[in-house]
Amino acid sequence: MTHQYISCCFLNYIPRFEEGPRIAGAKYVDMDDIASSKELFPEINPKDLPHMIPPKNLFARAMDAMGITNSDRIIIYGKDGCVFTPRTWFLFRALGHDPSQIHLMQGSMEEFAEAGGAMETHPTSVTWARDLDLEHENPKTPRYQAIDPWGVCDMFQVMDAIEANEGDQDDAIILDPRGSGFREKGHMPGAIHVPYRSIVTAENQLVFKTKQELLQLFESAGVDVTTQKTIICSCGSGVSVCHLVVALEQCGRNPMDFKTLIYDGSWTEWGADPDTPKVKYFD
Repeated sequence: MTHQYISCCFLNYIPRFEEGPRIAGAKYVDMDDIASSKELFPEINPKDLPHMIPPKNLFARAMDAMGITNSDRIIIYGKDGCVFTPRTWFLFRALGHDPSQIHLMQGSMEEFAEAGGAMETHPTSVTWARDLDLEHENPKTPRYQAIDPWGVCDMFQVMDAIEANEGDQDDAIILDPRGSGFREKGHMPGAIHVPYRSIVTAENQLVFKTKQELLQLFESAGVDVTTQKTIICSCGSGVSVCHLVVALEQCGRNPMDFKTLIYDGSWTEWGADPDTPKVKYFD
């Protein structure tokens, strides 16, 4: 089994990753590049929403370009201050990598180096999505076997859930981990606020709180992590929402029940649509 270190650092960080330093042998995943961008997939993302989850063909060919196989152990890390590692964790899992082989480094690249971890500083290169052969008629099947993304829902599914909750069904819970944007920009009707900053430690936002602390956090917010209701997680643009998914699973929620969903368009899509219901505190 090969260990693959995956850096996701900051958006548009590719040139700095290529320069180094980086963990020895690390690969780089830019969630705006390995995504359903309007440039590459206008039929999937006509609204030009940011970092939408990619189709399986793109993800598989990106993995091939990086030399990553389905049996590899994936260790995702970021620089100090990075908040994107859970999104990259979710990306791998949603596209079919074995969940037991995907890990989030608790701590930063800088801490890894200070602890004596192997680093490299020589230049490297990252293959961009636009440089991959994504033509449907390409006869060569990718070595990496990706699946159609799971654990993701769209705006219409969220609308249905809200309408059901306002009726007699009440079979979904909506969680929102945004910070001040929850009140300043508004939120979906019935959404429960669980700020992503409350999920990680105050000292290091790359380190999650303990299971007991997370259980207390959800309990204080009125969230039963074992509920059979569907939990829909939505944030600003589909990034910090992944902190919620990690935390829920740390508390024992079973992802294979398929009842924990990420709304990938999140508030970027919902807030811009004139027909979606919103709770706003400020005009």
